Amino acid sequence: MLSVAIATENLDYDGEIYRHLLARLLGRDISRWAPLSPVRFTGWRMVRDQAPAYLELAYRGGVRHSLVAIDNDGGRRRAPEHEGAHDISVQAADPDGCRVCLLLHALSGTWADGSGCKCIVVPVQAMETWLLALRGFAFPEGSPEERFDRRALKRDFFGKPTPPEAERTRLALKELERPDAIGVLRRRRSFRHFESQLVDWK
Repeated sequence: MLSVAIATENLDYDGEIYRHLLARLLGRDISRWAPLSPVRFTGWRMVRDQAPAYLELAYRGGVRHSLVAIDNDGGRRRAPEHEGAHDISVQAADPDGCRVCLLLHALSGTWADGSGCKCIVVPVQAMETWLLALRGFAFPEGSPEERFDRRALKRDFFGKPTPPEAERTRLALKELERPDAIGVLRRRRSFRHFESQLVDWK
């Protein structure tokens, strides 16, 4: 079993989704590392600010794999999808800059190259875009990368009223367990960016 330090905005929901995706992509059992004193992340700012210390704790505890993820919450004019040509420091300093760069900047120096495997994930626009894509949802604006109303995305996937967290997690994992789930998700560039970071994990 591979232990992974996962820092996400909601460990019991999207943290579990990422754990499940890692298990499918790597073909092995994955456990979420947890410190003796529980750590809770609430929102992307807390992930940005507290993930470095959390990962250092994990590293001292023998963990050598980590996944840090936040939603994009951007749109057509802000928080653009990550590009390899981005200047990380410039993007990170811009309140409307790339969120992958934001996390890369926040985590710089945390786990030096060769000391472990980091994975930075920012689904565009939110985790529910991947889930809706799996369901074959016809996005009204044509592309989830351009639809950034998070409440609408969640409502489209879960319906109203929003079910409790345990039921939301069950519904999400049900879609991810489909035999064709990975193939469908690979059509999204944000998912391919996620998967490309796992090469060294294998």
